[in-house]
Amino acid sequence: MTKRERCTRYLLLITAIAVLLWTPVAHAASNDADAVRNAVNEFPGTWNRHDMDAFGKIFAPDADFVNVGGAHWMGRQKIQTSHAWSHGAIPEDSLPGADPRYYGIFRHSTITFNHIDVRFLRKDVAVAIVNWELTGDSRTQNARRGVLTFVLTRQHQRWLVALGHNTEINRTVN
Repeated sequence: MTKRERCTRYLLLITAIAVLLWTPVAHAASNDADAVRNAVNEFPGTWNRHDMDAFGKIFAPDADFVNVGGAHWMGRQKIQTSHAWSHGAIPEDSLPGADPRYYGIFRHSTITFNHIDVRFLRKDVAVAIVNWELTGDSRTQNARRGVLTFVLTRQHQRWLVALGHNTEINRTVN
């Protein structure tokens, strides 16, 4: 066997090993992206059922959420309680200091996620950018549209929202 033939075989072997090592990683990344999308889709699923207990469980215990009005809620319990209050799923006096005009405004609402882009910052940290549409807000007959940005972390084999930031496009309600 000539030196050139040995080099060619060696190069083919290295290429084959690289392909074999790369293939599982590509499949894992695809499966991870699907898992992130599934986790993100729990948001509209629980919202539309107005199941605020399940809604809270999509967030990490120390999560942050900024709503379209700019309110910053820290921690799963605060995020869950604030959303439950606006869905009318808990008594009106459950959120001291809240403006009573907003109690139950989402009681009959439906949110739809139209598009979800996923990007990984690390193997266990993902960003999801979501286009949404909301109907049934008691303050307006018009559909509302916006963008949600989620940062998710994999915790105990599950993707949880660590940060959510909601931005409305062409805001028409107060």
